[in-house]
Amino acid sequence: MLTLVSIHFLLLGFFNPTDLPYAEIENSFEINDSDLIISNCEEMVLMDIEDDEGIYNHSQARMVLNDFFTSYPNGNFEYSFQGKESDEEIFSLAYYTVLSLKFTVLMSFSKLENKIQSIRISK
Repeated sequence: MLTLVSIHFLLLGFFNPTDLPYAEIENSFEINDSDLIISNCEEMVLMDIEDDEGIYNHSQARMVLNDFFTSYPNGNFEYSFQGKESDEEIFSLAYYTVLSLKFTVLMSFSKLENKIQSIRISK
């Protein structure tokens, strides 16, 4: 019986991965590593950075995020909420704070690939 339960959990974990790279993304924001953040995105990612919205491939998304980090370097990143699930997506809410500026960072993740689908950063 124990073996059957173990196999069940092993298979569920294999077919329904739930490990999202929250810590990796947090560290990447704090060191302004757009490469690592974008490597956790789907092939095309929706980005809305300070009301400038677009759908970008990885190289374009890196440039957009690099521009943001150039304007607002060395901030503190802290999650306020992780893992709100809808039918198709998982959401997280975080804050990126630079000096007296506080940005809201909203990310949505796909359930199937555990990849970032969209990143929205606003004041």
